[in-house]
Amino acid sequence: MSEFDVAKRFSWAANRQTTEEEDGAYCLFGIFGVHLPLIYGEGRERALRRLKKEIESSEDTSMDGTTNRTRSQEERLGKICSWLSAPDPSTNYHKAHKQRQAETGLWLLESAKFKDWKQSAASRLWLYGIPGCGKTILSSTIVEHLLQHCHDDTSMATVYFYFDFNDAHKQDPELMLRSLLCQLLRRAVVIPKGVDASFSSCENGQRKPSLHVLLDVTRQAAREFAHVYIILDALDECAQRSELMDMLETVAGWQLDNLHLLMTSRKERDIESSLESYVAEEGAVCLQRDVVDKDIQRYVQQRLRVDKGLAKWNKDAAVRQDIEEALMHGARGMFRWAVCQLDTLGKCCNRAMLRKSLATLPRTLDQTYDCILTAISEEYAEYAMRILQWLTFSARPLSVEEVAEVVAIDVARDPAFDRDEVLEDPLEALNICSSLVIISRIQAEGRPGPAQRIGPAKQYNMHEAKCYGMMVNGCLKYLLQLRRPLSEEVIQTSALARYAAEFWSSYLRQTGEDIERLSQLAMGLLSTENPAYLTWIQLESIIAPLYYAALLGLDTITRLLLDQGAEVNTRGGRYGNALHVASLKGHKQVVRMLLKAGADVDAQSRDCSNPLQAASYKGHELIVKMLLENKADVNAQGGKYGNALQSGSAAGHQAIVQLLLDNGANVNK
Repeated sequence: MSEFDVAKRFSWAANRQTTEEEDGAYCLFGIFGVHLPLIYGEGRERALRRLKKEIESSEDTSMDGTTNRTRSQEERLGKICSWLSAPDPSTNYHKAHKQRQAETGLWLLESAKFKDWKQSAASRLWLYGIPGCGKTILSSTIVEHLLQHCHDDTSMATVYFYFDFNDAHKQDPELMLRSLLCQLLRRAVVIPKGVDASFSSCENGQRKPSLHVLLDVTRQAAREFAHVYIILDALDECAQRSELMDMLETVAGWQLDNLHLLMTSRKERDIESSLESYVAEEGAVCLQRDVVDKDIQRYVQQRLRVDKGLAKWNKDAAVRQDIEEALMHGARGMFRWAVCQLDTLGKCCNRAMLRKSLATLPRTLDQTYDCILTAISEEYAEYAMRILQWLTFSARPLSVEEVAEVVAIDVARDPAFDRDEVLEDPLEALNICSSLVIISRIQAEGRPGPAQRIGPAKQYNMHEAKCYGMMVNGCLKYLLQLRRPLSEEVIQTSALARYAAEFWSSYLRQTGEDIERLSQLAMGLLSTENPAYLTWIQLESIIAPLYYAALLGLDTITRLLLDQGAEVNTRGGRYGNALHVASLKGHKQVVRMLLKAGADVDAQSRDCSNPLQAASYKGHELIVKMLLENKADVNAQGGKYGNALQSGSAAGHQAIVQLLLDNGANVNK
């Protein structure tokens, strides 16, 4: 981003249309890498003045030499961060920050417990509460406070991560660690020697670092600072919970006095059991109703003042008081509950409707979601179901344009995609799904509460395997309808094309019992005679169907392709052929089928390595055995490490080294 001057970067938002005028300025915060509070109501010009002042202040700091790096150091840092391939948590931070009302969360920031956590050596704090109590918004308050606290002192760093059900890249503990490391490196005055050495040892980014290496260099990077504040939000939304808890125990075991760890989550037994080994009893803070309700009250009062749907009651103090009292009585510490009720009350067009709504407020968050779902009109019910299914099981947050096309996919009909059903205004998804969907920048996210199998909203119940089946069906049928040459016009008018091309295979692997039928459908896309195949390979840069199936470990599709006569030794792709890439990725069943079909067990890739070397280097012992049983040349030469024995040895796989020696590997070659 630094190659563009300040004026150029400001121009990017000059003509941008936004719902709130301040967002025309706030969208630049991430571009300039600054963290400032979002103050809705200040106006666009004042927001821009604050941003310019912050940029000038940052430039002054750089001129003092306190955070300045040479151009070569910046280039090196950029390569290292690309190597880490870390997700960006700032999108979650800004989304939560935008929902926060002024002065909420101050009770925590001003508490003795939080102040002590900031200053004490090796301090840990765990904030836990019920679903919907506002933990993520509170996390954004903490992050903002700490970023400002560290802003002028480069000996201190604040790093953070938000686990997120809506984004697969933000459910992985290793990706969390990569993100934290990347943030530490961007804050550091110089790149720590250990990090630089690890990057070099991984062939300057050609190989990804192991978890052991990541933990080691993160510890080294953290030791470069006087204080490091780590904020981790929503531990309960991590898909690999046990791995995360093990990792956090390792980090706590570093016993770094300068490391301050704060985590938020629901109070779930496995989390509590793990944390109690290194979080003192006084470090576990329950977000109780009495403290959270103060923040909820501020939020309700702010919404009543500024929300367009609720502003109609501004002149009637009695009505505003009735709304506030009813919501405070019913919230019982559930921030999300209050948000949903205000969204519903904002649609009341007269006093009679308002009083009826206030008298029948649902008691729980689940009942609230039931009410929202049952209130969706019959004509929109099918559209709502499609939107919620795709958002709930999306591999990444969908853009609003992608959601607009999701509405038009009905897998039960042929053709499945009806362009006449695409939403003319993508933001209509908000009206269809009410409080269940929010827009963050240009992405749509949905987190409905689970609809029950019985009850008023039972038609919205989602069975995971069936939903994955529906989505692979939708992706494939959408792609199969793209029979025109892939031009810029086609891409612009087919918003879902790239998503469908990238993720249909990942959905296929999760469909369970229906995989055979869906694999047959996928074969239509994998047929080189189908016009849709040409579109797909342009979208995904695919070399050959068999190579692609082997790369992703698609067992059933590999079998179907081989049954149809696919050439098992076709060359192409980064790793040369299907057997090589399957051996490298550890797809045992695919390797077994390819060998049975006559794959050349010693075929070399572009770098002259072979499948045995690939499996040995990656530690896939069972595949090494299969290759040796099929007469792989144990001493074949080629590739970076020379042979399979050297490959297994370089990666530290002792069992594989012994296996190769037992099968005649020559230590002198």
